[in-house]
Formats: sequence, C-alpha cells, structure tokens
Amino acid sequence: MIPGGYRMQTKTYLAPTKLEALLKIREEHGADAVILSERTVQKGRLFGKKPMVEIVVGVKSAEPEAKAEPRSAPKVEPKGVDEYDPTQARLRKLEREMQEMRALVQTIHAYITNGATNPSELPNMETPLIAATVDEHPLLRPLLQAGVEQELALELLRRVPRIPQNAAVDSLKRTLMARIPIGGALPRESRHRQVAVLVGPTGVGKTTTIAKLAAIHTLDYNRKVALLSLDTYRIGAIQQLRTYAELMKLPLHIATNADEVQEGLELFADYDLVLIDTIGRGQRDESNLQSMRQALQPVKGAVYLTLSATADTATLLDAAQRFAIFEPDAIILTKLDEAARLGNCINLALRSEQPLAYFTTGQRVPEDICHADAQTLACKVLSEVVQCVAKSPLLEKGGYRV
Repeated sequence: MIPGGYRMQTKTYLAPTKLEALLKIREEHGADAVILSERTVQKGRLFGKKPMVEIVVGVKSAEPEAKAEPRSAPKVEPKGVDEYDPTQARLRKLEREMQEMRALVQTIHAYITNGATNPSELPNMETPLIAATVDEHPLLRPLLQAGVEQELALELLRRVPRIPQNAAVDSLKRTLMARIPIGGALPRESRHRQVAVLVGPTGVGKTTTIAKLAAIHTLDYNRKVALLSLDTYRIGAIQQLRTYAELMKLPLHIATNADEVQEGLELFADYDLVLIDTIGRGQRDESNLQSMRQALQPVKGAVYLTLSATADTATLLDAAQRFAIFEPDAIILTKLDEAARLGNCINLALRSEQPLAYFTTGQRVPEDICHADAQTLACKVLSEVVQCVAKSPLLEKGGYRV
C-alpha cells in the first residue's frame, strides 16, 4: 500500500532501450509511476534473441485500501521516472544513429532513382548533398543555405550546442548579436554642424536614403537640414532629390567639383546637418571613383558606405574594398525587404571593418529606415535558418523561437 490508502499495482514494460521504456511509462502514468525493478532480458527465438530492457513500475490503483497500522521502519521508495536524466552523450549517440539511417535511405533512394543495375555500386555511391556527415553540426547546412560562408558558419557554431534545438538556436542568436558590429548613426543633436556623405555603387538607393534621413532629422528631431548633391551623372536622381527638397522645404545645392562642394558647405555654415548625395558609379570604375574622392576633399564629416542587401557576398565585399578609398565610418544596408536571404549581410558585417549604422526596408519616406540593430539582423537570418532546419534531416520540425 502507498501513502493515501491506495493499493499499488505493478506493470511491466519492455523496450529496446531504457529511454524508450521510460518515455512510454511517462506517457501512460506521468510522474506517478515508481520504478520497482530494472533488468536486461533476452527476447525472441533461439537464434534471434535480442536484448530488451524490462522495467517494472508500481502505480496506485483507483480503489483505496483500508488503512493499516504503520510499520516501525519507514519504507524507502525506489527512484522515480523523474530522476532519470538522459545525458548529452546518449542523446548525441541516438542523433548520430538517426543520421546514419537517413543517409543510408537517401543513398538507396538515389541508387534506385539513377537506375543502377549493379548492386555492388551501392556502397561506392556518394551520399546526396542533403545528407550531413555524422560529426556535422545540425545547424551548419541551414546556415550555408541562408547564405553564410562556410568558414564563418563553422566559426559561429564552434561553441553552439547541438541539442536541444531551442538551446542551439538561442545560442547562435546570442553569438551573432555579439559579433555583429553596430554604430555610427547620426545623433539627434549636436553642438556643431554635422556633415554626412553617402557613397556606394549605383542603384543601391543612396538618394532615397538621403531623403529619409533628411525627413527624420527635419520633422522628428526639428533640426535645420540642407542637401548637397554631387550626383550630376544621373539627371533623374537630381530631380528626385529636388522633389524631396521642395516637399520638405529644404535648400539644395548642386556641385560638380571640389570648389563647388566647398561653396555649398560655406553656404550651409549655419545649418545643423548637411547631407551629401554622391555620384552613382560602378564599383569597378576606378577613375571616376578617384574623381569623386577629389571632389569630396573639402568635406569633413561622417562617410557612410551604402550597399544593397540584394547583392551577393562577393559583390558586397568587393564594393567594400573598392570604396575603402573614401575611408567610410559606417555602413548603410538598403533593400533588406527585397533580399532573398541575408547570410550575405552577416558575411559583410563580420568581415568588414565598419559597423552597421542603418537598415532600409522599402521606398517609403521616412518610414522605411531604422537604426541598425544586431538582434534584428540575427533574427532575420535565424528565421531563414529555422525554415531550413524544418527541411533538414538533422533536426526535428518546429519548436524554435527567434
């Protein structure tokens, strides 16, 4: 009899492993079951016996029993199911066994699909790409599919646990947040005039970003803002910036060389903030980049390298290298809403020397711009990783929090 006057009934469970038996007990009886005995038995025919784990548990019956006199010696209860805690090593072993089985099934499927006629070819067939190796981190393939370079992915996962899944994703998120450099955004106010220049390849959205920054500092921060444009190469961009200037009633000065830039800066000497739009040129157009650099010689202020999140990693890193002649202080990432994946932005952030200052996520002025935030970028990348994990044979579906 157990405390409370209930009769104890016994029940025996057989399973290939202790973990499976305990899970079955937990499913049927919760935490009320008490393990009475445990042993390994051989089950099966004479020449096909397999070891099985037999666990006998005691559970209270529905019918209470009449109270009995208490015994002098207290009864020592055996260990319960709750006290069993599977080790990481055991779970990792199970995970690897599942990986091996999946890899074998995928190999057999590929063998059948390819129509091979000689069964001896099967062991020599290369395992399909989606089948990870036994020692591979479960989040490696999803990170690669999200666009993160393999070298960086391996480095990021060095101290990230394999399981449980939530812990792995949370740890990776914290690692990314610690590694992504953030800073360089324009302050809301300053005792001295500020000058900010946006440089970058053509088509990345510099003019629209200038308009967003101008609107925020004019309308939200109540600052005195002026615009200066070096973008004489594209007449359409000048007209676009002029339209924004007229809407916000901001002065606009157009310059074509260093002298005219100096003239504009002197004209706006009593303004709080001067925003300079620059010529949209290809990042490999070195002669024009040098000309623009000469035209910006009079400028003493913050330089923002503006890059599109839709570009691939090689293009982003190449642009960062070629625009290094302007000595940028920070990076603005545009078009995050248009990017198919953002692992390329992680590669840029971890390999470049400049912090991230702003993100833009659309064409609306000024709504679609915000200060760069490591958590935002990490979560966007991890949302892609979670989607990849759901398709990966290495981790179970669902259960992720970003």
